[in-house]
Amino acid sequence: MKLFYATLSKTGGREENEDCVGVRLLSDGLGCWVVADGLGGHGGGETASRLAVDTILTTFAASPAISSSSLFHCVESAHRDILTHQSNTLTDGNMRTAIAVFCSDGLIAHWAHAGDVRVYVFRDGDVAFQTKDHSVPQALVNAGEIGSDEIRGHEDRNRLLRCLGSPEKFLPSVLENPFVILRGDVFLICTDGFWEHVTELEMLLDWCKSLNLRDWLDRMELRLLKLAPQGHDNYSAIALLADFDGD
Repeated sequence: MKLFYATLSKTGGREENEDCVGVRLLSDGLGCWVVADGLGGHGGGETASRLAVDTILTTFAASPAISSSSLFHCVESAHRDILTHQSNTLTDGNMRTAIAVFCSDGLIAHWAHAGDVRVYVFRDGDVAFQTKDHSVPQALVNAGEIGSDEIRGHEDRNRLLRCLGSPEKFLPSVLENPFVILRGDVFLICTDGFWEHVTELEMLLDWCKSLNLRDWLDRMELRLLKLAPQGHDNYSAIALLADFDGD
């Protein structure tokens, strides 16, 4: 089985794109896909997201493995590199980034995230899995105070409880057991600037109409641009499809 992919990263209504998307494919069929969303309110978001992506891809390539421990090591290395950069700079001392990492050999997959960059798994026309944000609204959902559909547009949606570069305890969420991939599985890794304006149902509907992954991302981007207000956030995504090579 092979994972085909397409990527998207746009500035949106902002002056700079503080998102970063990266991919590393190795000769033995292993791959690592990363989406990072630098936190603009802390300064140095663009630097933090790029540093995180570069470190994760380099660490993965140096010791490639599809496991929870390997993935944790990759994300932890990025976190440490950001902290080191903070201590060596006068301008980016508070830089932070949210992140999601997806690794696979085409048969199994592992993923990890910190913040509100999401990983979705679509199977047989349904959402088979969705990561939970490390945010104040998600905490309210977990406590039963609001519904999950109220996260979008919530006044505290941008208040993150975990991210890379925070001096507090490092606590990414890492999938513990490998996810067994089936032919036709579709994955989407996307920033909040993307999923805020495209619901899960719309993601599925657009996939059903799409000819390929690029077409899918284009269709969802059109939805996003119709709804997003002036000055809206950067938006980025990686879409993946599991299929046999050549089919």
